[in-house]
Parts: sequence; structure tokens; C-alpha cells
Amino acid sequence: MSSKILLVDDDANARIILNRVLTKAGYEIMEASNGREALEAASKFKPDVMLIDWMMPEMDGEQLAKWIKSDATLRFTYIILLTAKGDVKDRVRGLQAGADDYITKPAPHQEVLARVESGVRVRTLHKEIQQLTRRVAVLELAATVGHEINNPLNVIYLALDLMRKSIKNGEYDKVDKGLQLIAETADRLKEIARKFVELKDTDSTIYVDNLNMIDIHKKKDVN
Repeated sequence: MSSKILLVDDDANARIILNRVLTKAGYEIMEASNGREALEAASKFKPDVMLIDWMMPEMDGEQLAKWIKSDATLRFTYIILLTAKGDVKDRVRGLQAGADDYITKPAPHQEVLARVESGVRVRTLHKEIQQLTRRVAVLELAATVGHEINNPLNVIYLALDLMRKSIKNGEYDKVDKGLQLIAETADRLKEIARKFVELKDTDSTIYVDNLNMIDIHKKKDVN
């Protein structure tokens, strides 16, 4: 799947030229003529990289960069500001607003392509890290569930086995003990389920064989 690039510039001719250059390089392109249009387009298109002209009506590139970086679903979008401003102060302002890179116009197409390629590499790496993080989280959760649930289940199985033998031998007083043990274990399972439901901020604990599991028993800091 080709990477997605959103071009944001109020100059139609500039968009046409960049569109041709980037399309030829194999990217999927969407355009926006101003900042507000770009916000709507970005939320639907989910671009990997945004090329944003600094000077635009309604919402300039600096403001747009701030909006994009404040959006939880878009904040990792790689932003390249395009501008004729070449002062160090302007570059710093753009970077502080959330831009990841900066191109001073007019720029050779080769430079634009090189910087877009760099942004795509960064974005691709970030996606890979996100996927690995999700996989690790799933593995830790699976290990935690197995550890927390298996022990109570084993207790229930032992209690049931005890009850079968007690009934066979006519030792009905032991059946009551088995029922009590099952009830207590069921309460424990209910408490474990509650902790999973309330789980928000998680810490991992290393168990045997360097296995990471989520610590669901950690007490919350009330301070």
C-alpha cells in the first residue's frame, strides 16, 4: 500500500506541480486549499505526511500544525512546512508549532522528494513500533489472564474432585466444605474480573523465564 500525502496550499498551481511529482513517485495524494479544509481532509484521509504551506488564508500552516499535533488520531502525522520564510526564528516557530521538517521555497523537486521519503520512513517506523507495542500488550494480557485465572480454576477442579469422592464415600460434611471452597474461589474470580475492568494505567512485572505480565494488584497512588 502506497503512503498517503496531503498537500495543503492555497496556490492551485503549486498543488498541481507537487501532485504530479509525488504521484509519479508512487504516493497517494489528496489536496486541500486552506487549513480548515485540510483538517477535514486529514481526519478522513489519515495521511502519513502533510506538506503544508505556511502562508494561507483562514488558518496558516503554523496554526494547522498545532491543530494536527493536538489531535490524538493525527498527532504522529509527519508535517513538513513549506515557506519562503528563511529566518532561524521562523524555522524555530514552525518546529515549535509541531512541524517535523521545514522546506524553504522555492525548493528543487529532488529535495521535496527526499524530505517526503524521510518523513515516510519515520512514519512507517512509528507504525511498526505501534504494532509491536500492541502485540506485546496482547501477549502480556494473555499471560496475565492465564496466570490469574488458572490458579482459581485448579482450586475449583480440586474441590469438585473432593466432592465426588466424598459423595461416593458418604462423607457429606466434606461436600459442604467443597461447596464453600468453590464459593470462595468464585468470589476471588469475581474480584480478578473487577480488577481487569478497572485496569487503566498498567505496570508490567517480570515472572519466571523473563515472562512479562500486567500487575493488576498494584495499589493506586491516592496522592
